[in-house]
Amino acid sequence: MKGEEHFHEKADVYEDLIVRIVSDAPAFFGTIADFIPEGKIEVLELGSGTGFVTEQILSANPQAKVTCIDMDPAMLAVAQRKENLKTIAFLEGDFREVWPDGMFDLVLTSLCLHHLPDDDRAMILGHVHDALKPGGRFVNGDVFRPEEIWEEKILSARWYHSMQTNGLPAVEAESMLAKRERNYQFLDTFTHFREKMTRAGFERILCPYVDGIYAVFVGCR
Repeated sequence: MKGEEHFHEKADVYEDLIVRIVSDAPAFFGTIADFIPEGKIEVLELGSGTGFVTEQILSANPQAKVTCIDMDPAMLAVAQRKENLKTIAFLEGDFREVWPDGMFDLVLTSLCLHHLPDDDRAMILGHVHDALKPGGRFVNGDVFRPEEIWEEKILSARWYHSMQTNGLPAVEAESMLAKRERNYQFLDTFTHFREKMTRAGFERILCPYVDGIYAVFVGCR
């Protein structure tokens, strides 16, 4: 069981959509990129999709050796057509079932874990922790829900306004709000996600970016 996939059958237009949907895409994805270590590192990207963030990993660190996992063959097909991603190892499958051997300096995922049921998300965080080398880093950029419903109403209205400001048609913005409402049960609050990271073994956790429903968490092993 998992949350609803927002972009099934939209692989070819995903990247145009996502920069309009995320309230401040440059800041959100830029923060993720800021925490990519330098040097010859081993990277595992979960739910890599079309390679939108993968490209930013290589831009931030051209020496990185990256393995990507995604369960959507259409998304992977888009990524595999990109000339600048020819060195990437792509694995097709659900990362709850498909996991590469070896240890990693960085495990990264964006806009992905909120699709998982609560227990599965906790399980994956444990796998992430155990797959990191000593001193390794986990970076997760995702959507979350606030502690109270009254906050959700305010933040959802703000998100709707930002999507329209970013040029997303009103019908698409309304669709995103409806999908968030349907998937609300799958979302963590900031507090609950930090607690899950702690239970998974992360003792050093920071949240360097929060903007409404979006946040970036970093865990250091």
